[in-house]
Amino acid sequence: QPAKQADTTEATTCSVKVEEGCRLPIAVINVDTLLQSYDLNLEESDRLMRKGEDMRLDLNQRANSLQNEMIDFQKKLENQAFLSRERAEAEQRRLVKKEQDLNTLAQEKEQELMLEQQQLSIRLLDSINSAIRTLNADGKYHLVITTSALNNNVLFAAPEYDITAEAIELLNERYNNKK
Repeated sequence: QPAKQADTTEATTCSVKVEEGCRLPIAVINVDTLLQSYDLNLEESDRLMRKGEDMRLDLNQRANSLQNEMIDFQKKLENQAFLSRERAEAEQRRLVKKEQDLNTLAQEKEQELMLEQQQLSIRLLDSINSAIRTLNADGKYHLVITTSALNNNVLFAAPEYDITAEAIELLNERYNNKK
């Protein structure tokens, strides 16, 4: 019988004693604070909000107009104002098509807005990652972690590990220089 091989994978542990005044090579960025202070996010979020409001206003106006046309059609139908049954059916088909077109337009506009929000999120993430690479150009951080109100995996971090203000300053400087 062959001898069983012993499992050679052992977990190695190291203990690190942090002397007073020394810092571990980690950093924390509060994403909520960063996004609330990052000019690119503030301006683009405001632009997207206005665009969404304008879109909803336009769609509501179109829906109201269609509703008025449908009410008018119903009154004409009740008062037998159409010259022929074919004319009434044609008007009904036109209104049904107009309603379908409006629903399609609403879906397209919502998708367009969602796509723009996704593109903004990607742009923000790229920008933040670039800033972190710049802030860590000297390699002083071995780990950069984020914290936020929605996804707070960091229960505690000493204030000296928080580089959020540095990141905001760099991001806004870069963004405002591009304007």
